[in-house]
Amino acid sequence: MFTGEILFDVKADGGKAITWKEHRLVTLRLAQAYKRINSRKYNRILQCGSSLGFRRYSNDSMKLHFANFCNLRLCPTCSWRRSKKQFAHVSKIMDSIAGEYEFLFLTLTCKNVNAEGLNSQIDKMYAAFKALCLRVRFKTVVHAWIRAFETNFNWRGEFHPHFHVVLAVDNSYFKDGYIEQSEWASMWQSCLRVDYKPIVDIRLLKASKKGKGKEVAEIAKYCVKPTSVMADMRETRIYNKEIQAEVKAYCDAISDSTILTLEGALHGRRLVGYGGMFKELHRKLNFSGDDELIHVTADGNGESSMLGDYEIEYYRWHCKARNYMRLAN
Repeated sequence: MFTGEILFDVKADGGKAITWKEHRLVTLRLAQAYKRINSRKYNRILQCGSSLGFRRYSNDSMKLHFANFCNLRLCPTCSWRRSKKQFAHVSKIMDSIAGEYEFLFLTLTCKNVNAEGLNSQIDKMYAAFKALCLRVRFKTVVHAWIRAFETNFNWRGEFHPHFHVVLAVDNSYFKDGYIEQSEWASMWQSCLRVDYKPIVDIRLLKASKKGKGKEVAEIAKYCVKPTSVMADMRETRIYNKEIQAEVKAYCDAISDSTILTLEGALHGRRLVGYGGMFKELHRKLNFSGDDELIHVTADGNGESSMLGDYEIEYYRWHCKARNYMRLAN
């Protein structure tokens, strides 16, 4: 039985509230797309995050204790949790060797491709990155790397696959061994085996009071932004009522086609990879796999164990209220 209390998950220090409701609503929209394409994954994503359990501590802070996540790659809720976990992991790995190395943030791109060419283009990019890592120039200056794959989608039917990469180099890199942006672009072009100069961005990753900043957040981003594959139905209101249904059907068709393309192109791929000492540190720090989305901080549940006693609160998605409502104990 519901108590009528709505979920409000906010840090005890007055931090920003966690938007469980918003992620659930986007997930439900994606679930409808899976239903339209008759996917066997429909029920999994429909139920994802429908039940949540939290530890409520004496300081009124809350920590996720239980959730029925689906772990599907395109699921908005799971992607959000996975991105938080990846951010914590990358930050802790880099903090463990802070001061010993400089960190660079490298973005490697290619031209946009259509749906038919996405799978083969991703194959080429993965092969090109492997070839780049084997280059003598690369191995001379780079001691470790973390690579994350991402693809954007536009409503012209084009995909923009690219890599975000963090590189660890010597503190003396800018005096000895420095590689110009133009040389990075030339190396990437050669490894990618294309007749155009791909856009490549390389910059120093600077630390801030809150950590390694937006560059590390780029590594931890969704491999695909969930909202980019679905039309925002609110935008159909700008059309005359007579054609709104037609516009919605058109947007749904594009969304469904995009989901089918991404399901095939991303299947079985390792979207985040580690090389050099980063790979060893990742193993040494004993980070759990992608299927563990409950405890997403770098220290697992260690922080929670320091907060003292707690009570368990359970919440369930209320379809009519379109929000999470607390269940009576």
